[in-house]
Amino acid sequence: MKKHDISSLACGLAMLALTSCFQDMDHPGFDYPESTGTAPETSLLMYLPFDEEDIRDKGEWGFIVADNGNAKFSADAVSGMSYLGASDSYILGRTPSILGDGLADLGSCTVAFWMKAEKNNPAYGIFSIPNTNTFWGNFDIYLENHNSQTEAYFKMHLYTCNATQDNIEKWVEAKVENVFGTEWVHMAFVYDGNTSTMTVYRNGEVAVTQDLAGYGPLKFKDVGESVAVGAFQFSTTPSLTTNTGAQSWASNFIGQLDQFRFYNAALPASDIQALYANKE
Repeated sequence: MKKHDISSLACGLAMLALTSCFQDMDHPGFDYPESTGTAPETSLLMYLPFDEEDIRDKGEWGFIVADNGNAKFSADAVSGMSYLGASDSYILGRTPSILGDGLADLGSCTVAFWMKAEKNNPAYGIFSIPNTNTFWGNFDIYLENHNSQTEAYFKMHLYTCNATQDNIEKWVEAKVENVFGTEWVHMAFVYDGNTSTMTVYRNGEVAVTQDLAGYGPLKFKDVGESVAVGAFQFSTTPSLTTNTGAQSWASNFIGQLDQFRFYNAALPASDIQALYANKE
């Protein structure tokens, strides 16, 4: 066998081993049983208040939530306790069986939370509905690197499918003033599948609206078993996608999160304003 053939074989074996590592390693243990029963009549799929140093889902659907063993909490919170994110910490929420294919046919969604953070240097992962076979997730929210000490640069990535095409990709960029610093800020990201619009709110007020004309209801594929909070899909251990692993430019969220909510509906402005005004 020629020398370059040996090199190619070694490279191929190394890549196979890496892929096996991603597939065979266990994620952090989910140490309490999944809730059972009929699907509740609420669009609030997951609610993480982080009270009393607790990462469990307090919503009615019963996501099975676990961290990677490094979760920390702070008494500096909007209510109760807050999650203290770090480069070596993240949270996974395993989708409950009563949701069925609900994440695959999400349609519309809202992600809302309180945050407190200083300016990011690497990009920070905030939320991901993974795609197990692609670099980016089906739905991602993250903070891009930006040179402002106070203005945050959020990016939203979406894949959706229709009858004839898979993984139709869209990006939404939102530069939002007065996010970084020493104060708690309420952020909400609302995608309406009926109007194909993404709206970003800061403290109950519209900061950015983008029309994704014709994009329609969200329909995902290769969703996997868990969503990620405070991380990119590829920055968990092991990666939630077989396509790639950790990236040098990307980090888990460093800062504080409180009252984290995920809905399978596009909340109206009045509901977003109520979450902010009532400090929920």
